[in-house]
Amino acid sequence: MNKSPIDSKTAGQRNEKLVLNLLKQHKQLSQAQLCKLAGLGSSTASYIVGRLRNKGFILETPGQSKNRGAKPVILSLNPHGRFIIGIEINPNNILIGLFDFNCRLVEDIKIFLGTDNVPEKIVELLEINLLGLIGKHKIDQQKLLGIGVTLSGSVSPDGLVELSSPLGWKNVPLKTMLSSQFNCMIEVHPTRVRLLAEFNITPELSTKNILYLNVANGVGATVFMEGRLIAGSTGRCGELGHIIVDPNGPLCGCGHKGCLEAFISGPALTKKIKTEISEGRQTILANLIKDEDNPEVVINKWGNALKKNDAFALEIRNYVGNFLSKIASAAINCYDPDTLVVAGYVTIPCFEYLANAIKTRFESDLYDDSSRSIEIIPACAGKNALITGVAASVLENSIKNR
Repeated sequence: MNKSPIDSKTAGQRNEKLVLNLLKQHKQLSQAQLCKLAGLGSSTASYIVGRLRNKGFILETPGQSKNRGAKPVILSLNPHGRFIIGIEINPNNILIGLFDFNCRLVEDIKIFLGTDNVPEKIVELLEINLLGLIGKHKIDQQKLLGIGVTLSGSVSPDGLVELSSPLGWKNVPLKTMLSSQFNCMIEVHPTRVRLLAEFNITPELSTKNILYLNVANGVGATVFMEGRLIAGSTGRCGELGHIIVDPNGPLCGCGHKGCLEAFISGPALTKKIKTEISEGRQTILANLIKDEDNPEVVINKWGNALKKNDAFALEIRNYVGNFLSKIASAAINCYDPDTLVVAGYVTIPCFEYLANAIKTRFESDLYDDSSRSIEIIPACAGKNALITGVAASVLENSIKNR
C-alpha cells in the first residue's frame, strides 16, 4: 500500500527508527528494497532518507545495474554518523571501547586498577579516559550516541548496582553518577549483554535456545530462549555462581558461604593455587606465578602448566570440571537449551576437557537425556565480548527509542 507523506512528528520518528533498524539488519539496501521491506511508499521513503542523511545517520552511494537508465542508490548506516562507548568494569581493570555506528571497534584501552576500586574513583577514571578517547578521535560530544557499562552483579533497570560480589559494591547508583558527567544516553547492564557480541559473529545463534556459562571473575549464566534474553522478575536470572554447593565452604562476596563462585571463579582459583603452593605443593606453577596476584595472569599460567601435564595443574582442572559439570547439568534441566556456550577466562585453558566433563554427566544427571540434542561450543567473541555486547545494546536501544 502506498503510504502518505509524513504528517506528524511521531510518525516521522517511527519511520526513522524503522529505516535505521532495517539498515542495521541488512547493512545495505536500495531505496526500492527499503520501500518493500518497510512497507513505505516511495515519497515517504525519500522524505525519511533525506532527513536521516541530513542528520548524518546514513550514506548514499551509487549502485550498479545491468539495465539502462539511472543507477540505483545504495543506502547504509554512516559509520561516522554516531559513536558509542562500551565499558567493562572488573575488580582489577576497566576496559573501554570506542565503537562506530556500525558497532565496529575503533579503539580500546585498558586501565589497570590497584586495590582501590571504590565507585567514586572508577567514575573519575572513566570521565578522564572517555574525554581523552573522544578527544583523540576528534569526536564532537553531540555525536556520542550513548555509553554502555557492564559489570558482574545485579543491576536494576534504572542503573543501580544493587550487588556486585566481585567488586564488593552494594547499592551504587552508577548510572546517576555517570549522568552527572555525560549528557547522553547511559545504560548499565549485568554481563548477560556479552551474548549480543556472539550474535554479531555468528548470527545463526540468535535462532537457538542458549545457555551461556561464564566462569571468570564471577560465575554466571546468560539465558536466551525463544528469541529473547531472559532477565527474570528482578534481573537476576542465571545467577548460577550463587548456588550453594557446600554450606561449610569459603565465604563468597555476596555474603553467603559455599557459593560456586567461591570455588571456581578466577579469584577463588588464584587463592586456592597460591595457598596450596605456600603449603609446599610441588608444581611448576610455583615458578610461573611467584608474586603474581592478578587472576587472569595466574589462570593463563595455569594453562601453560596444563600443556606440560603438570600434576597439580591437572588436579585443578579436574576440580573445576567436577563443580562446573554438576551445575551445568542442573541448569540444563531448568532451562532446556539446545546450545551450551562455555565462556570466561577460566574455561579457555581447558575447554575441551570441560565440555567432555559436562557431556559425561548427561546420561546420569539429565532428565530424559535420550530426547535431547545439545551442542557445546566455546564463546568466540574474545576479550572484547562485554564491551562489544554492551555497545550493541546501546545501539539497539537508541534506535528503538528514537
